Amino acid sequence: MKEREGELTDVVEELDEASEGGDTVEVGHLLDALDHRGYGPALAVLPLIELTPIGGIPGFPTLLALTLAILTVRMLMGYEHFWAPHWLRKRRLDSDKVIKSVNWLKPVSLRIDAKLHERLKRFAGPTGRRAACIVILLLLLTVPPLELIPFATSGPMIVIAIFGLGLLYRDGLLMLLGFVGAVIAAGGGLWAFFSSGGSAEGGLFGSD
Repeated sequence: MKEREGELTDVVEELDEASEGGDTVEVGHLLDALDHRGYGPALAVLPLIELTPIGGIPGFPTLLALTLAILTVRMLMGYEHFWAPHWLRKRRLDSDKVIKSVNWLKPVSLRIDAKLHERLKRFAGPTGRRAACIVILLLLLTVPPLELIPFATSGPMIVIAIFGLGLLYRDGLLMLLGFVGAVIAAGGGLWAFFSSGGSAEGGLFGSD
């Protein structure tokens, strides 16, 4: 399992470079740009893209969740390199939108690089990684139904990014915060989902 192989800003810049040169960019091309850096950087950066304007494209959060789920399963199984099915790798995204989203992340990544460092490394070790993988997969299962609710998918993605940053910087404190955040995100997601359902039911049937 690869550990930290570069700072967050370097990872963001690699995604920027990988998105240039055409009107569209394949998902597989973006994954290949991150493959040599390991799972921590991918899990740190990719969920943050959902918070940018491209995250508002219908279907994108679910596509991102599927991609992250495949990466997380491979990390849990101990594989070194990324993999995605051919149909997913060939999915195309608008290059301009990807570049704009990545550029939006650059100042954020600079601030993160300046603040985070190794802490409580035992919580970012193999056991912590395995536990984080399981929690991440559970969070990703909530994304497709939450996509029906505006901004609701941001909660799970932020928590996943926290886990990714914890892995990238070997920051055990962030890993612990990720577990706490997962509980909060799950509770918030359930509340948003059922609240939305209740409102929809009231609007459909009206009141006496």
